[in-house]
Amino acid sequence: GLWKQNSFRERIGYVPQDPLLFHASIRDNLLWSYPQGSETELWGALSMANAESFVKQLPGGIDTIVGDRGVRLSGGQRQRIALARALLRKPDLLILDEATSALDSESERLIQESIDRVAQDTTILIVAHRLSSIVKADYVYVLRDGRMVEEGAYADLCRKPSGALARMIQVQ
Repeated sequence: GLWKQNSFRERIGYVPQDPLLFHASIRDNLLWSYPQGSETELWGALSMANAESFVKQLPGGIDTIVGDRGVRLSGGQRQRIALARALLRKPDLLILDEATSALDSESERLIQESIDRVAQDTTILIVAHRLSSIVKADYVYVLRDGRMVEEGAYADLCRKPSGALARMIQVQ
């Protein structure tokens, strides 16, 4: 029933391609997903998301107002705040939906470092067109027109001569 569905949702973190940040402080944007978060938990999530150092450098720190939809932050900073917000809940499953597709390579690298750290304790589902996002994936499903056309370990699929993933890598 509803109770089971809600308890399952509470164990999922989600970071979309264009995360919605509220016209509020970074603190309030984080607490939105986990109202009981302590100061230590907030900074821990920011650290895991590679956001701690830039937040500390902001004039108001964690209490800096980010503007409507987060306009006062760069795309990479917004994405890392969204990732911290998802991580604050300590999810069992973290879904990254094209989370690095709009980012410059430095921002993507910082998010990738965060993902590597989180992956030790969390199952991560990455939806991506940019193949650099999935290089370290344990298992890959290749979809075309809504159908799964290939599945397996990234390294195995790369070596498959006429494979869908191998062709995608050549194109990119």
